[in-house]
Amino acid sequence: MQMNEPDSAFWSKFRDPIGTLLCRPLPMDIGRCTCVIVKEPSADGVNGGTLYSLYTNEGKGRQDRKLAVALCKRRNGKSIFTIAQSIKGVLSNADDSYIGAVTANLMGSKYHIWDQGICLNSVAKQSKTLLAVVMFLPTIATWTGSYRTMRAYIPKHQSMQLKSATHVQHINGLPKEWEERVDRVHQLVSRVPNYNKVSKQYELDFRDRGRAGLRIQRSVKNFQLKLEESGKQTILQLGRVEKSRYVMDYRYPLTGYQAFCICLASIDSKLCCTV
Repeated sequence: MQMNEPDSAFWSKFRDPIGTLLCRPLPMDIGRCTCVIVKEPSADGVNGGTLYSLYTNEGKGRQDRKLAVALCKRRNGKSIFTIAQSIKGVLSNADDSYIGAVTANLMGSKYHIWDQGICLNSVAKQSKTLLAVVMFLPTIATWTGSYRTMRAYIPKHQSMQLKSATHVQHINGLPKEWEERVDRVHQLVSRVPNYNKVSKQYELDFRDRGRAGLRIQRSVKNFQLKLEESGKQTILQLGRVEKSRYVMDYRYPLTGYQAFCICLASIDSKLCCTV
């Protein structure tokens, strides 16, 4: 995993480093964490749906670690992602590796990111916590072209708890009236792409990824999120590097789980965007 400190030093800090990375905000002194999202071939026991995996990006000569898997299925035309640390967890939310779920509306314009409390296969839902909301606005069209716009909302002062962990403080999640409680919510806003007169397309600046040896391909699913409208630092960005492979960079105050889910929302097909 590419961070601002040696990999071995980071992993040695935690009793459950993978669970901690997924469920706690990335420490501010770490800087940026780089992971890779891969669209996988179907696994044994998985019938239908699309499978994604989240890997660390360890660099040359190191074995990448699988942090989480996500299975996307369509139900009544709506996307539902089940996220876990292993295939067993996406097949059964009673498994200890189950982390949570992402639900979408029919248009794909709004996604809710839930903790382990939501039970997708039960009419009577268990107690659940809303960990984030992602919204896609109608496609912005100009005389030079079109581009997507998105926003994400997460609670302040957060951390979540896995079934197998006992040392992580549980969070309250977004308040019920979160749209009116701005003092308790972080708002992430997508960066407006620049128009490239040469390619005659809107493009985001991924030059820092190029210096790291990662060539970002043009894709409508690419995005960069910053804190609030006036924010300068990119908190989360997604860039496609191959047909079924994306690079994800995130910073504090996001958890790895939230970052992964927000990226899945962008990767998902949607009717609300014309591009």
